[in-house]
Amino acid sequence: MRYAIVTDLHGDLAALRRVLSDVRRERVDRVLCLGDVFECHVSKRDRPGYAFTSVEAVFDQVPELVTLLEGAVVVRGNQEERIASLVPDHALPSWSRRVLGAPLEYRTSFATYCHGHPLPWQQVEPGKWYPLEAEFAGRALVHGHHHRSAVHRLPRTGRAWPDVTPLPFRFGEPVPLPAGHRYLVNVGQVRGARPNWAVVDEQAATVTYHRPEESA
Repeated sequence: MRYAIVTDLHGDLAALRRVLSDVRRERVDRVLCLGDVFECHVSKRDRPGYAFTSVEAVFDQVPELVTLLEGAVVVRGNQEERIASLVPDHALPSWSRRVLGAPLEYRTSFATYCHGHPLPWQQVEPGKWYPLEAEFAGRALVHGHHHRSAVHRLPRTGRAWPDVTPLPFRFGEPVPLPAGHRYLVNVGQVRGARPNWAVVDEQAATVTYHRPEESA
């Protein structure tokens, strides 16, 4: 299977359109979205004691975000979990329920795909966080949440940061993920002026990072 991986949209409809236009030029079998499709307007800091007034106050009503992901595999992110905890069930728009109620992860024999917010994150350098101690099924842990495009090879034993190997990449060029090691694959974010996404080719055992052309 060849999966087009998108994550961390944060309500950016224009960026999602650009990425999906890019995806259509690749030979993928399925799109897999790793969550944070929506952007919650209520921060973690403001969440305690928050009194619900309207759906619009919690997140923007953009059903096209969900329409564009029709047919995709979707897992939920922390934004979806916060929205679902703040909006009473009876008030949730019907179009949002598939995303808000999505599972936390998607597994294949090759990889575990998830948003990543429940993972045990470690700050290994200022501003750089990685789920070094995460347990996962398969050869690779493919995640979002921390908005960086990066792939790292884990050591055969232990998870000490000095023994973790960053694998360099160029957009559009496959990075091999050979057997015998395990990998952390951070896809990067769709949101923003320069959205990132990736193709995970499970048969070829590669990850290829992509960025839409500036003129797209």
